[in-house]
Amino acid sequence: MGTPTGSSGVLGHLEHHLGPVQRVESAQSDQGNRGYDLTSFHRDEPPISTIVTNGLRFQTITSMLPEELACSLWDGQENVAQYLVDSTASMILKNGRGLEYGMVIENRQPIVNGTEIQAVLAHQSPFFGGSFDVFPDNNQPELQIISLIPITSGEAGVVHSEGPSALFERFKENQANILDVRRPAVA
Repeated sequence: MGTPTGSSGVLGHLEHHLGPVQRVESAQSDQGNRGYDLTSFHRDEPPISTIVTNGLRFQTITSMLPEELACSLWDGQENVAQYLVDSTASMILKNGRGLEYGMVIENRQPIVNGTEIQAVLAHQSPFFGGSFDVFPDNNQPELQIISLIPITSGEAGVVHSEGPSALFERFKENQANILDVRRPAVA
């Protein structure tokens, strides 16, 4: 018997990898319906908070597969993860185009005050394994989960010139903690 593909199946998939739901910010607000909820998940070991869109996959956007966005950061930085996910999802809806792995979304100034973070890299999750990135599985994917990795302007330059693998190699060489938006740049 296969994994259910409805919302409960997706929720189970996310909780399996990300830990239990902590809260849900509804798509409904005073300004209307933004098109997706923001769901917060938490793992104790290591202490990671992840924000995931829920509903982006039902919107009219051009993408290889229906997609949801996720951003994982250390506990205490979930507000940053929420901002990055929400602003990126809003941009996707405005443009009508989804993300692909390897895409970089840049800003002219730091996105997060007091940090060097000026961009996000759309990538497979570097934390939860390949089975996290597609639902229900690689054989019959119905949903793609795009992880947003906060990066600096210099790191975005590495992605543009050498590709995402080169940036992850630099992260490894420098023992960069990419769960922390206050980390030093590696490029």
